[in-house]
Amino acid sequence: MNKTLLLSGGYNRPNLGSGPSYSNPSSGSFMQSFDKASEIPYEIIHVKEGDVIFKEGEQTRGLFYVQSGCIKMYVNRSQARGRTTTPEYVTKLVGPGEYFGYKALVKGGTSLATAKAIKTSTVWLYSKDMILAALQDSSPLFKVLLNQAVFDLQSYETTSQLHYLASVQERIAHQLVILGDKFGVQTPNGVSINLKLTRNEFAQLASTINESLSRHLTEFKSEGLIDLNGKEIIIKNRDGLMAKSGNYK
Repeated sequence: MNKTLLLSGGYNRPNLGSGPSYSNPSSGSFMQSFDKASEIPYEIIHVKEGDVIFKEGEQTRGLFYVQSGCIKMYVNRSQARGRTTTPEYVTKLVGPGEYFGYKALVKGGTSLATAKAIKTSTVWLYSKDMILAALQDSSPLFKVLLNQAVFDLQSYETTSQLHYLASVQERIAHQLVILGDKFGVQTPNGVSINLKLTRNEFAQLASTINESLSRHLTEFKSEGLIDLNGKEIIIKNRDGLMAKSGNYK
């Protein structure tokens, strides 16, 4: 059944028995509708508790909107370190009035998480082609801002997982790798991170305290992974730091 959602408001949701059907309006008619009334056709899917809407790594099918119920978004983390009973790490619970599946649409490629109903729900599915057509017609500035927002959100989710699953040493090593890759300058002695960060600021980035940070930096130095020169940190062995970080990416 085809419906239309006014993007300025509204609530509702889809049934994944044999999978959703798709309407295929031309991009021209879709954009005309979008420009005039902010209306986009969608398919309704009804799901029961335990139904998987899409899996991590699958090709995205479009943009999903929760009309009723609750959808659990989770990723599989092999580095659970015994901190979780399963490899599943829950990133978000999506409720009525909220969208999901948009990150893969913006970034392109496969789904970044698994979406599973944890109660009987109704989801609306907006086809991938229509959403991409709308994005394609948007201004270059909007595209840049949208990509940045999705990148920031994904980075935040990764950091959140790291802070829950990783030890203090792993978090510090991970942060060193990130700072080195992003701001480091190659020198004859290694990759220099010279951001003039105080130890307290660095500790905040790794979600730890100054004492723990200083102890682990000293350990990394004694193992030949880094060198310290005041506020400057020189990475001498990136691969070694990655191993210390648990290879979080």
